[in-house]
Amino acid sequence: MKLFYNQENEVDIIGLHNNSTVQDFFDAVDEFLTENPLPCDKCKQNCCKGRFKINMDSISAKKISKGKVERIIPKLFVDAGQNKLEVFMVAGNKKCRHLDGLARCLIYKERPASCRTYVCIPQSACYKILDAAIVAEMHHAMRAEFLDTVIKDPATPPGAIEPAKTLRQEIISASVAYGLSNYSEILIKDCVRSDFAHSNVSQEEVRLFQEILSRAEI
Repeated sequence: MKLFYNQENEVDIIGLHNNSTVQDFFDAVDEFLTENPLPCDKCKQNCCKGRFKINMDSISAKKISKGKVERIIPKLFVDAGQNKLEVFMVAGNKKCRHLDGLARCLIYKERPASCRTYVCIPQSACYKILDAAIVAEMHHAMRAEFLDTVIKDPATPPGAIEPAKTLRQEIISASVAYGLSNYSEILIKDCVRSDFAHSNVSQEEVRLFQEILSRAEI
């Protein structure tokens, strides 16, 4: 898989196929940014310099915590209520704790999916679909990881255990990333689906992705 600038000067994708993994996509993004450095010194976008919410993902959490996700849960920001559960690495009102004084990422190799795929340049429809679907899937799996710690925590009120177990089961029944430790274990095609319970892509976008995949396999 490789990224390139298309005729519309958008970052686009070539070499996508049925066995392409999330790690393949991340590697392609890294290679593209190495070959086409972004003008960060002149950029007016937020990126690492701003204050905004960053979704946590399950595999990043495992890598940062060296397999002990419960260790970093107290450092995350959780928004729960009204049938939602969001887990953020950064809440949006403060700068990321993983930036040094020069706004450089201290966990670059373990950074979450939302940081890996974000590029402040025009993107093709295919790139946008992969970005939205992968980030959503990884965040969805993180919700279940968070609930695992809630269920195991002795401080959790007894009345909250069963609702947490029910929600956890709903999440993992629809997740392709939960329980995995590497992005290379996750197929991109399994992330792209029109399930708004955990995905940010529409049915029309799923059809477009499938058309792109079919053309690539010919």
